[in-house]
Amino acid sequence: MTAYLIRRFFQMILVVLLATMAIYALLNVAPGGPLSGLRTASADRRQRVTEADIARLEAYLGIDKPLALRYITWMIGDDWLGADWMSLAPRGYAVNEETHVRFWVEPNAALLRPTYPLWVRGATNAEGVFQATYVEAKPTGTPPSDVQVFRVVRVRGADIEVERVGAAGTLVVHTTADTEFVIPGASPRPEDGAWLNVGWLFNPYKGILGRYAGFHGTNRGVVRLDWGVSWKLANGQPVIMLVKSRLGNTVLLMTLATVVSLVVALPIGILSAVKQYSVLDYIVTTFTFFGSSMPVFWFGLMMILLFSYKFREWGLPYMPSGGVVMVRPAPEGQLLALLNAAPGGWVDRAVHLLMPMMVLSLLYMAGWSRFTRSSMLEVLRQDYVRTARAKGLRERVVLFKHALRNALIPLITIVVFQLPSIFGGATITETVFSYHGIGRLYYEALVQSDWPVAMTLLLITAVLVVVATLLGDILYTLVDPRIRFD
Repeated sequence: MTAYLIRRFFQMILVVLLATMAIYALLNVAPGGPLSGLRTASADRRQRVTEADIARLEAYLGIDKPLALRYITWMIGDDWLGADWMSLAPRGYAVNEETHVRFWVEPNAALLRPTYPLWVRGATNAEGVFQATYVEAKPTGTPPSDVQVFRVVRVRGADIEVERVGAAGTLVVHTTADTEFVIPGASPRPEDGAWLNVGWLFNPYKGILGRYAGFHGTNRGVVRLDWGVSWKLANGQPVIMLVKSRLGNTVLLMTLATVVSLVVALPIGILSAVKQYSVLDYIVTTFTFFGSSMPVFWFGLMMILLFSYKFREWGLPYMPSGGVVMVRPAPEGQLLALLNAAPGGWVDRAVHLLMPMMVLSLLYMAGWSRFTRSSMLEVLRQDYVRTARAKGLRERVVLFKHALRNALIPLITIVVFQLPSIFGGATITETVFSYHGIGRLYYEALVQSDWPVAMTLLLITAVLVVVATLLGDILYTLVDPRIRFD
């Protein structure tokens, strides 16, 4: 079993890696990208966006890199681009309570960002390139007479594409290792600790990958649990904060729906199999056909129409049509007002959970009871079940000890894949009921092209699918002693 788990662990790493490539590629081949709307010409000249503006936005969003480099920096971060030294300490050296220095960059072009104002000394060479001997970023006061005033458009290794303040067009400022840089906020390299010189690889002037130094940033990558920041849903906010704010709602909804479905579906499926072709069996079969073929969005809308709108018309206590909790006291006539529920209390949350949980539970019940019935019917015809009955065992022992354990194997395969759903939520159901969970967050991220949020949710779901597969294999050995992974 240990050898099997080790082998599966490495297989899981490979599968997740391939999944990350597929996720990133699919979202990045979308025509036009997230800035396609800005590139469309506007009739109003004041609303038109220049290429310099596009470059700044691309640098801010991190989509100015080549596709392969964008994937790499999404995975392992971009704080190593342009770095001269890498800390070998386990957690680096604390700059503040949240940030730990892992890579250090000497003051050079790699630390410049789009929109930075610059004072530059130097001269234009024969090729029309401005050779810089002195660069000061974000200067204050009146510029000296011997400097040129620019604004950064983008950085490519040792070359800085700039635009003159108050003038159209761009030009290239070339820097060298001898160029003097004054960059406010550039942190000094810590004196103590173990440091590895990586300038030969990443430095913009002498590094093998120096041409990518201008993409230096502060992102540490998903491998280091830095999922980036939201582009649109919560502009500038860390994606992990968005996920945390919605995760509790989804886990509560999906866990309740899963537990209720299992508690109801298993006994119904067993009884339907034991009493095959009885009235109960026909009722269960009809219910499963209805539940399996019923569109979730339609059933959700019908629930809202009946329990929220029609009940209010009929003068009955009606349900809230959506949301997670109330933001103000419930209006008169609503069920929450009848229960005297306080906004944000457990009664308030339970009532808001009721309709989406019913929709999901009925959907899962239909499928799981059908699988339980089919699996039990197949097992009840096996020779070992006939032998158990011939030995005079009680029917209850035959059903639950000999038949049910083997019948659970197909059901386990289905139920374990509910684990990703407990995190990911039911996108359609949460959207219909305006339930602020992970599923609705994913829908909003796709609609608004918020790629960091969408890619993070897809990645976590992919990891959970792989984990669920391994969990299912382990559970097989618990319910069926014949299965071993030696």
